[in-house]
Amino acid sequence: MDASLALRGRRAATGASGYLRPPVTPSPTLPTLFTPSFIRLLVLQTTFGLAYSAFILLPKFLKTELAATPWEIGAVAASFGAATTLVTPFAGVWVDRFGRRSFVSWGALAMVFGSIGFVAVDSMGPLVYALRFLQGAAFSLAFVAGGALVTDQAPPERLGQAIGLYGLTMLSTNAVAPALAESIADQVGWAPAFVAAGVAAAVAFALSFTLREHRAPPEPHEDVPSLWSVVRTRRALWYMSISGLGGAAFGAMFTFSQPFALDLGMTHVRSFFFAYAAMGILVRLGLGSFVDRAGRAKISVFTLALYAVCVFWMAGLTPETLPWIGAAFGVAHGLFYPAFNSLVMEGAHELERGKVYAIFIGAFNAGWGVSGIALGAVAEIQGYPTVFLWAGLAVLLALALLISAREIRGEFRRVRPATGSAHDPVTR
Repeated sequence: MDASLALRGRRAATGASGYLRPPVTPSPTLPTLFTPSFIRLLVLQTTFGLAYSAFILLPKFLKTELAATPWEIGAVAASFGAATTLVTPFAGVWVDRFGRRSFVSWGALAMVFGSIGFVAVDSMGPLVYALRFLQGAAFSLAFVAGGALVTDQAPPERLGQAIGLYGLTMLSTNAVAPALAESIADQVGWAPAFVAAGVAAAVAFALSFTLREHRAPPEPHEDVPSLWSVVRTRRALWYMSISGLGGAAFGAMFTFSQPFALDLGMTHVRSFFFAYAAMGILVRLGLGSFVDRAGRAKISVFTLALYAVCVFWMAGLTPETLPWIGAAFGVAHGLFYPAFNSLVMEGAHELERGKVYAIFIGAFNAGWGVSGIALGAVAEIQGYPTVFLWAGLAVLLALALLISAREIRGEFRRVRPATGSAHDPVTR
């Protein structure tokens, strides 16, 4: 049978929108996840992640080379968040309407220019903010399109594991790329480190042409759900708030831990990122399928509580505790990301997956961006420890929202009739 006909037959069976369908009960024998197509996507995202993760050390570059203030460091982080906030919703619409692969390509190409462009930076100014904005747009396009591809091809019973492995490509590079970039910068300067990141993005761009779509394009007459119809649901608004608060805390940990450590007399910050990534990789590889078996909501609640502990712990940072905080944070984020994202993605129909993935990734990065501006000002006035106290309170609020959301899960899991429209009042 023709692949597109098979896909359309499956689409007809699930109805116009399956976003609120109950999750599929795992079968005793799980279907194969590691197909050649899935492995190619993981390799591509790893090369893209090397380029993206090299700029985790951007706050150190800004402080040591450009003498940036805490507010300026936060503002540069906010420019990345602003780009993802603006571009991610559109990316979700575009990948649902026009396909996934081409936007992976555009995102990788934009990252090439956004990386190499930093070679020309020699002072704080508009170019710094523009390049970081371009990197944010690149991330949005590539990551949303790739996430939709993952959801397209992953068996429903293994969705949490698939999303966890997809995120693992970025997580693993969070350890490798900063260590490489810091070593290159120490030995030959920052410009070669930026060029190396651009080369990694160029490899991702070349690999993007090996990807293939796993769904038929929507028919002209099909009722494709709009972004607004997805965003305005109670489920979306609730979980977007949780994602945004979590993003604010994550941004604080990645952005302000570096200047805080440098102020305490440390010269290298790679130990935090190495420990973070190492533990994140360990729990995802060792407990990848556990998220789906134990329950995505339960794992989300438990790991978000650990998130709060790590953020508060950072307020009392010492040179000895930096890697330990990184390790604990790696466990927290390593499990929270696949558990929470698969929780909000479960049951999403193929015409909604790009938008669903985009609004939650967009909310996460919006929180990161807002925290850059707000907490940068806090750092200048009250110091870095206060930054992490406020970020910890944000996580506690997210935890309260998540626990509250569990009380209305019956509404979230309501079954939509097979003939229902994407605009059916049941989603509102």
